[in-house]
Parts: sequence; C-alpha cells; structure tokens
Amino acid sequence: MEGNGQLAEEYHPQRTPSPSPAKVTINNPRRCVVNRKLLPIKGFYLVFMAAVGDLLPFIALFMKQLGLTPHETGIIYGIMPFIGFFVRPVIGAFADKFKQHKMILIVISALTGIFYFLLIFTPSRPNPQTVQIHSSFKCNVQDSFIQDCLDETQTDSCSNGLTAFANVTERNQSLSCTFHCQTSAEAASPEFSACFTNDTGPFDVTHCNGTLSHGKHLNFIAPDLRKLIEEKEIARDRMQAASLKCWDYDPKDILFEKSNKVLQILCSKEVDLKCTVKCPQSKNCTGGGSSFDRTFFTFFFIFLLANIAFAPIFPILDASAYQILGEDHHLWGNQRAWGTLGFALFAVTATFITQGEDGDFIVTFYLFLPLCIISAIIAYFIPISSDIKCGQFVKNVCRLLSYGEVSAFLIVVMYFGMLTGALETFLFWFLSDLHGSPLVVGFVLLVNCCAELPMLLVAGTIIKFIGLVNCLYLAMISYGIRMLVYSFLTNSWLALLVEPLHGVCFGLMYAAASSYASIIAPPGMSATVQGLLGGVHFGFGKGLGSFITGFMFQSLGPRWTWRAYAITSVVLLFLYILLNKFVFTAAHKPPIGGDRVETASDRTDDHSRPEEILIKPRAGAVDTAMP
Repeated sequence: MEGNGQLAEEYHPQRTPSPSPAKVTINNPRRCVVNRKLLPIKGFYLVFMAAVGDLLPFIALFMKQLGLTPHETGIIYGIMPFIGFFVRPVIGAFADKFKQHKMILIVISALTGIFYFLLIFTPSRPNPQTVQIHSSFKCNVQDSFIQDCLDETQTDSCSNGLTAFANVTERNQSLSCTFHCQTSAEAASPEFSACFTNDTGPFDVTHCNGTLSHGKHLNFIAPDLRKLIEEKEIARDRMQAASLKCWDYDPKDILFEKSNKVLQILCSKEVDLKCTVKCPQSKNCTGGGSSFDRTFFTFFFIFLLANIAFAPIFPILDASAYQILGEDHHLWGNQRAWGTLGFALFAVTATFITQGEDGDFIVTFYLFLPLCIISAIIAYFIPISSDIKCGQFVKNVCRLLSYGEVSAFLIVVMYFGMLTGALETFLFWFLSDLHGSPLVVGFVLLVNCCAELPMLLVAGTIIKFIGLVNCLYLAMISYGIRMLVYSFLTNSWLALLVEPLHGVCFGLMYAAASSYASIIAPPGMSATVQGLLGGVHFGFGKGLGSFITGFMFQSLGPRWTWRAYAITSVVLLFLYILLNKFVFTAAHKPPIGGDRVETASDRTDDHSRPEEILIKPRAGAVDTAMP
C-alpha cells in the first residue's frame, strides 16, 4: 500500500523503465530509526562519564590515603571549583570565536585523562599518629570508678583525656569505647582479682558473672561514652587544684568479653589502674606540623591542571548536543542518560576494586586514562557546527543578568551547586565516620545513578507539563529532605533510603536548568551560556559549598551542618516561590521580540515564550521517543 492508501505498482525486472524509487513509499511509524548524528554524543557521554564514575567520587578518599587532612582537603576542594567557574566561560568564548569546538573538546578530554593520571605520583605522608586517650580506673571490694584528669597547661595535641575527647564528639552520637587498664609496674603487689557482677553488694566471687583471677590488667567496654560523661559523673568528687581538673564517673552497665553486660566491677583489693581508651572516632594527631608540605603542593598543582582541563568539557558537549537536537532540545536528558549509565557501571566496579578508603586506587587511575583517550577519539566524530558566533560576551551576559528572574535563577542554581559541593566532599567522609561497610559508598553511587537515569529519560516530559521553575521547587524540597535525614543517621546503610531523591536533586534539576540556559542563550552563544551555567553550579556554587561546609563541620559538627542546609533549603524555597508569584513581572523576564533573535524555544510548535516555559506547565502532546 502507498501512503495514500492506493496499491503500489509492482516492479517487474523486464519492464522498462523501472519505477522511480521515490514512488515506492513504506510508511511504518513503528519502524525503529537510529539518529546517527546523536550516536557520538551518546557514546561520549557513556565513555567519559564512565571515566568520571571510575575515579572522581574517590578522589577525597585518595587524598585521605595520601595523608592530607580534612582542612587541606577542604581548601583544595573549595578552590578548584572557583577555577572552573572562570575557565568554563572563557574557554567556551574562545571556542565560539575561533570555531574550534571539536578540536578543543578532543584536546581537553585527553589532557583530563593525563593530568588526573599523574596524581598517582603524588608522594604520600607517613601514617599519622593517633591521638591517645588516657584515664584511670580505681577499684576496691565495695565500689569502682573512672577518674579522668585534665591538665590545662598541657600542649601535647597527641594526648587527651576521656572528658576532653567526649566534649569534641557529636552531642547526639553514641560512642562505644574500650578500656585497656593495667596496674603500675611500681606497685608492691600488682596482681588482683576482678569480679564482673550484677550484684550490688561487696566483692564476692560466688556472685560474679565473670572473674579475672590474679591478673595485672583489666579490659572492659563503656557502651555509651556520652551517657557515661553526662549522666554518671560523681559530682561530689569533682576536684580542681591549680591547672589540674579531675572528674569521677561511675561505670555502671559495662560490657566484658565484648558482649556480656554487667552492672559493675569490683576488685579483691584496692587497686589503681592506668587505662588507655580506644574509641572508634579517635582522631589523628595534628601536632606534627606536616601541613602544606610537598605532598600538599604536588597534589594541589596537578589537581589544578586536571580541573582546568576538565572544567569546559560538559559545557561544550552540552552546547553541541543542543545544537544537534535543534527543536528537540527537551530530549537532552535522553542523551545525558547514557552518561549516567556509564557512571553507574564504573562507579560500582571501582568500589569493589578499591574496597573503600583503605583500598588501592591505582587500578582506577589506570582505567581513567584510557577511557578519557577513547572519549577524545569519539569527540572527533561529533558533528559540531562551526557556524557559531562569539557575539559580545560581556554585553550579552550582563544583559541577561539585568533581568531579575534570570539572576534569581542563577542564585538558585548556585545554591544547588553549594549542596553538590557539600555532599561530594563530605558525605562519604561522614558515612565512613559512622563505621559502615566500605561498600556503602558504591551502593550510594549505584542508587544515585539508578534514580538519575530514568529521571533524565522523562525530564523533558516533566519539564513540559509542570514548568522549569516547578522542577526547581521539587529539587529544593528533595534536597531539604535528604539533608534532614542525614542529620539523624546512626547507620550508614540507612542513607540508601533517601538516595533515590538524587534523581530529582540532580537529574531533573540540571535538565531543567540546562534547558532554560539553552532557551535564554543569545544567538551564537550557546556554549558560552552553558559554560556560565556550569560555572555558577559546578564552579562558584560547588566551591563555596565545599569551603563553607568544611568550617561548618569543624564548628557545628556534621549533623547540625546537614540540618542547617535543610533549614536553608526550606527558607530559600519559600523566598523563591514568593519572588516568582509576586515580584517577577514581564519587566524582569528575558526579552522576546524586537531585536531578540529567534532561539530554540521560539521555534517550538506551540510558540511558547521562555517565561511561559519557565513558570507554567505546557499543554499538548509530548514527544518522548528516544532520538
């Protein structure tokens, strides 16, 4: 049948002339058609994001393995995004002016692999000394107590008392600490018998749940250090003499042999034991003076070069994808989804290879380099148009920023970048402090990708139906929920319950933000505006978030840091809603008509204005086919 319903003429070889191929029409709407122009874009997203997932999530743990401190890590992670903030638009404008987008993409993809690979040659520091926690345990036939003293004139940062250590841990965190106690070598009669008992009477071996006979040492566990310090102090025995302060604590409900719980410990005679206390969060000694040495500056310099090369890759790639998609710019998420797939596969693989912070990261570096080289080769086949004008960059960008709605949009994107920086730098650090399995990191990344992938595929549909700003509202709400849940975590595996929200926090959010940036881009400045968007989010916002969060972790603690971000998200959400509802009018919106040249948004079939796409849901059918 022909397209008009008539029978097609049958072709016979002996009949001349043969019918024109144009007359033979096969119209099968269900036939699968592959858009070959988009294959290199999909391939680049897949391979390069595989490289990113293989290495970049583990850089902070690699820095920890090198011996860099959290303070140094915060400085490096705080500075690098600012470098990217300036590099992205500059290289984007350079590519626009000289029409060498493809060549620049090839070169920076290869250089990214080379510079990140060179990080493995950073010299590591010797293993840092752990802060030692000391206390005393005094025991007799009637009672026992822990005595902890603090000398305020002491300057040794590698030695600490039990009370001082408890005061610098999180208020709502339960710490189980093990006491290793022994008699002094100078004691006249060092051997003694200890009775672990639930009885309230005096020492009696017949009422002991466990007995240590004729020993010189004693081991037991205080299951909740915070509760011991705050609720079990014997206030009447508190003592202060000059610079020395001492506190006595009643060690009730302790554990012996790891799991046996008893009321108290009694001894066969008066003994005074010196104890070394081991807690799961004993910190590294910071008094060695090794900060900002050769390890720091070597890593900083190489990491700086790697970030300069890495920064403009996605703005140029995103601009190329939008240019190829044309009127179907809402299908950008379908292309980016391939990157999420590559990221997920290699992030999980790398987790099993490295097995967490104590693993060997060399394999991930050796995988990263060839994946970047393959990406550079794929970039050669991306059909990037050379018909791009640089335009007046400063004039056009300043013109965009003069509209209140655009400025508010960029501020919100910057805040999302701050949250990205906070999570990327400190979330895995926080989860590792909860003493979960090293595999938690891999499963968090896996859940992130599994949530992001379908969200990218349907992002265009959601954006069309609810509007871009409503997508940003959803992202703000999702971030607030995630931060609030993190602040109450006691088990690192429970983080997986809220990680599916990453699909909204990043997948939907960045698809909406990137789409809006494509809409408002002046003619010939697509790469430049995408670079500005990436700079605001991944540069200025991410750097500011990493830097501020480092100070918040130190002053407020991780839990109140997450709560502060949750509160800020709610406040900013209401402010943004009020601005869009009552403040932003036509005068605050990007111009349409006049001297404004038609953009992709103006060519949509329903001729929606960008402000309508930004605020309002769009009616009509939605094309969700994979190009």
